[in-house]
Amino acid sequence: MATRLDNRRLGQRLASLRTRLGKTQIEMAQALNVAPRTYQNYERGEREIAASSVRDLHRLFDADPVWVLDGQEEAPEFRRNGLDLALMRIAIEEVEAKLAKSRKTLTPTKKADLILLIYRHFAAQGGSDDEFVNQALGLAA
Repeated sequence: MATRLDNRRLGQRLASLRTRLGKTQIEMAQALNVAPRTYQNYERGEREIAASSVRDLHRLFDADPVWVLDGQEEAPEFRRNGLDLALMRIAIEEVEAKLAKSRKTLTPTKKADLILLIYRHFAAQGGSDDEFVNQALGLAA
C-alpha cells in the first residue's frame, strides 16, 4: 500500500502530466473514466490511483507507467529507455491481431523477437508497415 507521501508525489506527477498535455482535471477524469472528484483526489494525493487509471494513462497518452507510479523526474516521461511506447504498442497489437486472424501461435521467445523486429522496422520507417508485418510473420510462423 502506498504511503501518503507516495500518493502526494504521484499526484504531483499527474498534475505535471496533465499540464503538459494541456488538459483540465475534468478532461483527465473523463479520459480515465473516473469521477472528477476521484481524479482531483489523485492529484491531491488523497486517494491511491487505480491500476486501470495507470493503464489508461499509458494507452491514451503514452505516459510511462513506471514514471507515473514511481518517477523521480518532474517532467512526464513518454518513452522508456529510448523506446517509443506508442510505436511498440502498435507493433504488439499488429502481431497479436495477425496471429489471431491466422490462428497461428508462437512461443513467447519467438513472439518477443518478432515484435522487436517489427518495432525496429517501424521505428526506422517512421510508422506501421503492414506488408513487412505479413512477411515477418510468414517467416516466424
